[in-house]
Amino acid sequence: MAAPKRRTLADRNNDAISREDKSAIKEAAEIAPVVQEPAMLPTSEAETKAPKRAKTVGRPARTIDVTRVGIYLTPEQFNNAKAAYLADWKNGGEANTFTLWIGEAITRHAARSLKSRLRFAANKPARAEVRTGSSRSFNVPTSAIELMRAAISQEQAEERWLSDSSWCAEAVDAAISTARERNGEELPTPPSRLPNRLVR
Repeated sequence: MAAPKRRTLADRNNDAISREDKSAIKEAAEIAPVVQEPAMLPTSEAETKAPKRAKTVGRPARTIDVTRVGIYLTPEQFNNAKAAYLADWKNGGEANTFTLWIGEAITRHAARSLKSRLRFAANKPARAEVRTGSSRSFNVPTSAIELMRAAISQEQAEERWLSDSSWCAEAVDAAISTARERNGEELPTPPSRLPNRLVR
């Protein structure tokens, strides 16, 4: 049987250092207090729940089908329409935006009798031969457009042929006339740029 290999001085030194390290680690573990990691600390039930969001209170958004319509208006018509819108608001009107006012003007004109619309058309000044205005687009309720189309069909039966734009311009003229009458035959001077929405 072969004799065991004699250990070198380096082997004996390594064993001594290893024993010292293990002893030091054991002593440190006995002395040092046990500390839990922050993530392991107990938390109260209130802290673990997500914060509740405050409920928002307000009017729900209106969902009304709208249709874009282009209306050719002269600068005078456009200025008078803005003034009539402000006058109607001052006198208790409900349309708090200019676009809503345009929609109401179309709806009211369509609700007039055929005879009344034809009489208004006959009495209003003729349109200028020279085009000085521009076409302006408005998103009005689709229900107003449907009423307008029905009214145009009625007038076509009387050999009156108007485009959507021309018919809507007459509706605006009629609304301007009505607003002027309600406001003592006067209209306010509108600003160059109307507020986005009027608030009482």
